[in-house]
Amino acid sequence: MRRKTLTIIVAVAVVAAVLVIGVVTAAAQGPSSLPSITVAQLLQNVATKAHGTTAVSGDVAWTNDLLGSSSLLSLGNQTPGGLSSLLSSGSGRIWAQNGKVRLESQGQNGDLVVVDNGATVWTWDSMTSTATQYRSATPRRVRAASPSQGASIDPATAIGKLITRLAPTARLSVGGQTTVAGRRVYTLVFTPTSPITTLGSVRVAIDGHRWVPLRVQVFARGDGTAVMSAGFKTVSFGKLSGSLFAFTPPSGAAVVHKTVKAPAGIGTATGSRVRGVGAAGVQAGPLTLAQAKVRAPFLLTPTSVPAGVSFRGALVTPSASAAAKVPAAALTPAQRSMLSALGKHPAAALVYGTGFGTVVVIEARTTPAQDAPLQQRLGSVSAIGRATVNGAPAVKLQTPLGTVVTFRQGGVRVVVAGLVPASTVNQIAGSLR
Repeated sequence: MRRKTLTIIVAVAVVAAVLVIGVVTAAAQGPSSLPSITVAQLLQNVATKAHGTTAVSGDVAWTNDLLGSSSLLSLGNQTPGGLSSLLSSGSGRIWAQNGKVRLESQGQNGDLVVVDNGATVWTWDSMTSTATQYRSATPRRVRAASPSQGASIDPATAIGKLITRLAPTARLSVGGQTTVAGRRVYTLVFTPTSPITTLGSVRVAIDGHRWVPLRVQVFARGDGTAVMSAGFKTVSFGKLSGSLFAFTPPSGAAVVHKTVKAPAGIGTATGSRVRGVGAAGVQAGPLTLAQAKVRAPFLLTPTSVPAGVSFRGALVTPSASAAAKVPAAALTPAQRSMLSALGKHPAAALVYGTGFGTVVVIEARTTPAQDAPLQQRLGSVSAIGRATVNGAPAVKLQTPLGTVVTFRQGGVRVVVAGLVPASTVNQIAGSLR
């Protein structure tokens, strides 16, 4: 009897051990693996199936180490406290449903609430105890695509064209599977092809069943830690209450109402091609350096550029007075609105390099009086460094993902920027003559 009892106890112990080991192993492995998938299949699933998820909510977190502990939005102390946390690091919760969004964030600079109900946007900043309502001067008209409209688009063809267009500048790949917010996801990896860019990759975690993005990470080249990231920590796809997207300013809050006017012509242009309208108008294509100097005699050009960063073309925008001579039919309302905002002198942009290894040199003639407000603002920014370029005082913003330097030389305000090493930007800026 004792032997039989002992046998039963041993058997039960063995079964229990097997069950425990199985549970622990399953927990360690996480959810079961997803089927293998190609880039084209992944993108097609996102294009055709993600819209089936009409609501998403959950805890979110984001990081931004571009400037270390500094926030991009706190530059010059121009930004409300709670809002600055959105471009530094923080956490919160988000609710989104049928085009409406509510975000609540908590950061070291205070709490922030943003509510977009489709008609207006409200923000609440706890640091200033201010609620601000933003209303568009032109009511938004959001129209869902009908089934017939969707059926007329061939996702496979469109995605094939997208991959082909990206090929010269970046590679798309599926970088394996992982788990985000308890969900099994595919990782879509976007890798620039330029050998000189400081951008390493962008990784998007896409839910393997809902086909919606759950996390985005941006990596600098050679760094295994994301410089910027944002994503869900927990996520749910259940229907949300409409009351979440209603906002009432807290008692005692200062309430501000603002009307936002969209630039003329937004949404009315029929294409992105810039139409050529002659020497006094908008150029039809890239200019040579000689052509650019004719239109912008003040233009400074670099006498030394790094190997592999060749000149690609120039763009010169006409002055407001020159734009007034352009026939009305030659410009879209958006182009005319942009040109009318220019000063008395044209501005120019020189493009060097290709893809994500591009360096842009932007120049505009300014007087000391015109330049003073910018100088004052730049002088109050503690997060960027000071430098000297060609004997002129300059300010430089250097991050793991790229460098921007600006200075005034010979009556011309110059900005040199690119997702490239600082040495590349410095060489081009320092050789401008």
